[in-house]
Amino acid sequence: MNRRRGAWRIRFGVAGQRRRNHRLWRGWRLAADEGAVTAEFAVVLPAVILVAVVLIALARTVTVSMSCQDAAAVAVREIVVAGDESDPVGAAQAVAGADSSVSVTYGSEAVSVTVSCPVIPDPLGVLPTVVTAEATGVAQ
Repeated sequence: MNRRRGAWRIRFGVAGQRRRNHRLWRGWRLAADEGAVTAEFAVVLPAVILVAVVLIALARTVTVSMSCQDAAAVAVREIVVAGDESDPVGAAQAVAGADSSVSVTYGSEAVSVTVSCPVIPDPLGVLPTVVTAEATGVAQ
């Protein structure tokens, strides 16, 4: 009999009242949070855009640096293979672009090529605007 009385209380008594109040409170909580996602998105969006711009600028700088290093290596290879008939400046500019500057230094046994390539400046001015690469080879 006690069991039935307890079941009646849970179904119709105090516990039932608690369940109803909980539903009302839960509905009020959902109504109060409706604009929270929009506000959080508006706060976070500028930071996400800034990080994306910096990553794109960094990727561009790394790409130009790799092509600049390739241009220096091609120029040294041109000198080592072709000797006096070579055109290291033309070979380096063919790889790195016509706006790159190339300087060749001949030593007693070694040849050194330095290539400077311009990079599009990033909006914050944090990354370098010129990338320099150097390659050395033994002249035969």
